[in-house]
Amino acid sequence: MSSVVGVKMPEKNEVDLVLYYYPYSFYSQKVVMALHQMQIKFKTKVVDIHKGKQFADSFLSLNPKGEVPVLVDDVRVIPDSEKIIDYLEDNFANGNPGLLPIDRDLRIRCEQLHQTIHGLKIEALSFGAAMYDDLGINPKPPYNCMTNRSQMKEYLERRSEILEAAAAKNPSYSDALNKKQSEVFEESKHWQDRDNYEGLLIHFEKVMDECEAELASHDNQSWWLCSPELTLADIDFAFLLYRLWQLGFERRMWERNRPNVKRYFARVQLLESFHKAVSMTEGFPMMDFFTSPVFLGILGTTVILAGGYYLWSKKDSVGSALSSLFGDENQNQQQRSTFTARPARMASYAPNSGYVKARSVPNPKASQFM
Repeated sequence: MSSVVGVKMPEKNEVDLVLYYYPYSFYSQKVVMALHQMQIKFKTKVVDIHKGKQFADSFLSLNPKGEVPVLVDDVRVIPDSEKIIDYLEDNFANGNPGLLPIDRDLRIRCEQLHQTIHGLKIEALSFGAAMYDDLGINPKPPYNCMTNRSQMKEYLERRSEILEAAAAKNPSYSDALNKKQSEVFEESKHWQDRDNYEGLLIHFEKVMDECEAELASHDNQSWWLCSPELTLADIDFAFLLYRLWQLGFERRMWERNRPNVKRYFARVQLLESFHKAVSMTEGFPMMDFFTSPVFLGILGTTVILAGGYYLWSKKDSVGSALSSLFGDENQNQQQRSTFTARPARMASYAPNSGYVKARSVPNPKASQFM
C-alpha cells in the first residue's frame, strides 16, 4: 500500500470524510463497502453522472478527469477508488478493522489478487453486454430494460463528443479530459468488435478460474478469498461477481463449473457492508421518469379512464354525476386518486436461504452504468 506523506494518523471518527460518488458506479460501490467494513464514519454527496454533474467546475476542481469516486478529508482530496482505499488503510486502520492481512505471505497474495481483479476492464464488460444480443445472458435491472440498453448504446456513440464538449467548456481541465478521451478510445477496442469482446470474456473467465482455485485450496470453509478475515481482495471480488450477476453472466462465469465461487457469492451477500453499498441505489430518485412524456401520458390516461368509469357507474343523471364530481366542497369532498410508479425489481439472495428474493430499486439511465 502506498503511503500518504505528511498525514496525521487520526483516531477513529476524529475527522469527517466526504465521499463524492454515484450509487451505480462499480468503483464507488467498492469504496462504500470498504468504508463500512472498516467502520469509518463518512458523509456522501451524489455526483449525478446522468445529468453531467461530473463535468461541473466544482467537481472538476476535485478530479479534473470527471470520475467518481472522490474522497475529501478536510483539505486532502483523494480521487480514484484504489488510491482512496490505500488512504483508508494507511490512515484509518489504527483502531479500525484493516483490509490487509497481517501475515506477510497472506498479504502478498491479497495484493496479487487485488491487482488482478482491479485491472479488469469493467466498463468494457458492461458496455459490451449492452451492444450484443447473442451472448445468452440473463441481465437483471437496470441492465435488462430495453430502454436503458438503447440509451446506453446512444451514450456510447456520443461519449467522445461529450468529452470533447466538456474539455472545450472547461479549458482549465482540458488536458485531463483529453487524456480521459484517449483512455476511452483504448477501452472501446475491447467491446466495439465482437471477437475482441469474446476475448475479453475469456480473460474474465481465466480470473474466475484463478479465484476458484484459490477458494478450493483452503481446507477451512470459513476462509474468504485468501485469508480468514475479509480483505481488500474480497471487496474487489465481491463487486466483480455482483456486476457479472447484474449483467447476466452468472451461468457462464460460475453456475456451471465453479462451485466454490458460487458459494462465495451467496456468502458475501450476507455481509452488512456489502448490503449497505448495494442498497445505496435504492434511495436514488426516478425524477426523469416522473417528468417524462411517458409518465405524463400514463397519468392523463389514468385520470380520463377513472373519470369515465365514475360517470358510467353512477345511476343518477349525467348532470347529477357532474355535480358530484365538480360540486361544492361543502357538499361533496372530491376524491383524489394517487398514481404510484412501480420501481424495477432487483433480485438479491435472501439471508439464510438458497433462493433469490426481490427488492425494489430505481431504474437508472444509460450513463449510470459506469
